[in-house]
Amino acid sequence: MKIKKIGIDFHGVINQDPAFFQALTTAAVEQGIEVHIVSGGPRRHIERYAEKYGIRYHKIWCIFDFYKHKELIQFLPDGSFHMDDELWNKAKADYCRQEEIALHIDDSNVYGDYFTSPYCLYNPTDKSCTINGKTIAMQGSASEVLTRLTES
Repeated sequence: MKIKKIGIDFHGVINQDPAFFQALTTAAVEQGIEVHIVSGGPRRHIERYAEKYGIRYHKIWCIFDFYKHKELIQFLPDGSFHMDDELWNKAKADYCRQEEIALHIDDSNVYGDYFTSPYCLYNPTDKSCTINGKTIAMQGSASEVLTRLTES
């Protein structure tokens, strides 16, 4: 089955190896796969980073910006913020379901608990991704890695 859309987390994934993810997102776009950067946010920081490192994408979606717009974030006097943990933790899964993302790459077990679509847990230390109990090396040519991911 051909994957039409993938999601990739920013913090802990893209920003851990921007050269590799530049190549991976370029290969995905060239193969007609829609790339969504799905992250905690904030969006403007991710946009600048993606531009600086040549990360290709179709959409950026951020939990912080989504819930800020819905006025569900409580800003604290010290400049930090708070919101319901469960809403935050399930937000990426909800977005991926809504957008029909066929595969999401992230580095957090917490988010994975909410996914029904394939969730690839990224390990930046050994540059691998585990999906459905199968570990995929995220090394070598970006096209080869993309093939391994989409065939999982």
